[in-house]
Formats: sequence, structure tokens, C-alpha cells
Amino acid sequence: MSYIAGFAVMEVAVRGVLPIGDTTENVPYFILDTAKNAVVGQVILPKAVKRSLAVALTVKVPAAAGSFAIGTFDDGGNFQACSFLRVESPAVERPDGAVGSSGR
Repeated sequence: MSYIAGFAVMEVAVRGVLPIGDTTENVPYFILDTAKNAVVGQVILPKAVKRSLAVALTVKVPAAAGSFAIGTFDDGGNFQACSFLRVESPAVERPDGAVGSSGR
């Protein structure tokens, strides 16, 4: 007998422009469900890049997640919101055929 567990997920977009600088080490950025104060996703991006670089990534998060923030954790375990990245709700198709934000 086999058992497959599934969780309802949705896709969100992580967008922004990475800072310019000489440090190119990778940093994990965590997606936080601010309503539940829980980490629901993660992306790893360079801390800085040599020239301007826009990013747009799709990340799967639990469908029950609410509003989002993205950032890092400091040495004390405190969440630090990132000023140059944002998490956008998935695009949804409206009944009139237009595509827009789900408003989250």
C-alpha cells in the first residue's frame, strides 16, 4: 500500500532589483506569512551584483497563506524585511477575462 500526501499550494512572484556591489555571495531570503508569522518559502539570490539585475521568480507556497513579507533573519533570529524585493500574489483570471491581482 502506498500513501501520497498532498498540500494545496499557490504560486507567488518574488520581484525586485538586486543591489549593485562587489559582494556576490548567495543569501537565503525567506518568504514569511505575516498573518501566521511562519516561513512558507525561500529563494537564494546573490547579496549584490556587479550591474543592475532585475529578478522575477515564481515560488510555491501553501494556499492557506495570507499576506507576505520577504527578508532575512539576523543573528538574534529576528526577521529583517528586505527593501529591494517584494512578494506579489498570483495573477488570477477574472470572470470578464481580464487578468489582475488577487488583492493579497
